[in-house]
Amino acid sequence: MTARVLDAALVVMILGALCVLAMQAVSGDWFPPDVSISQYGVGTYGWTLTVTLLFLAAGSALLLWGAYRLSAARQWRVVLPWTVWILALVVMAFVPTNEWPAPLSLTGQIHQAAAVLGLFVAPIAAMLMVGVRAGPNGHTVGTAGRRAATVAVGSGLLGWFFLVLLLLTNIDMDVTGLGYQRAWSLHQTIAVVLDIIMVFALIISLRAQAATARARAQPSPASSPTTSRSVAR
Repeated sequence: MTARVLDAALVVMILGALCVLAMQAVSGDWFPPDVSISQYGVGTYGWTLTVTLLFLAAGSALLLWGAYRLSAARQWRVVLPWTVWILALVVMAFVPTNEWPAPLSLTGQIHQAAAVLGLFVAPIAAMLMVGVRAGPNGHTVGTAGRRAATVAVGSGLLGWFFLVLLLLTNIDMDVTGLGYQRAWSLHQTIAVVLDIIMVFALIISLRAQAATARARAQPSPASSPTTSRSVAR
């Protein structure tokens, strides 16, 4: 059952990644976008951002369910930040920003706050999830699972780095020399892509853990009871 939940999470995340590509294709604005990712939610094809964010939220929710079943997300310090990440995606999906270059409206401010909050808490939850699973009660996940967990943590940390650059750009500290608009778009895009990679890596790592747990639960042939027969002479 747990493996099926994580398989469903992987499928939903793949659909979300395809929606990311479709969103860019229909708008004709490829990553990094001219202004920001949020602007995909404005205009005729704004629904594509809504659908994309809901797929990512659903995939993240399924991941949390699978992690809970594997005891990797039964502590509030893990569940709370990951739930905030999911809620931030839902808020962004249903509360779009306003069109650039008009000043941010109330909905635009809510959308931006949800985006920054989500990008901040998701790596925290991912690292805590990996840490809890690797604790003394954690299951062995094998080489592939450990590598995927390393990718998840590394992506989360890099995502944090680009989030800091994003926030610095917002207070007119552009370390790239690209200018506010281009720097904001670049840093935001990289941070978002890294968080998506992080979610994929977490699913793969947890899937490896689920496979190991299932293999351990199955009795080995050597431990199967045998029936001895006595031969009368």
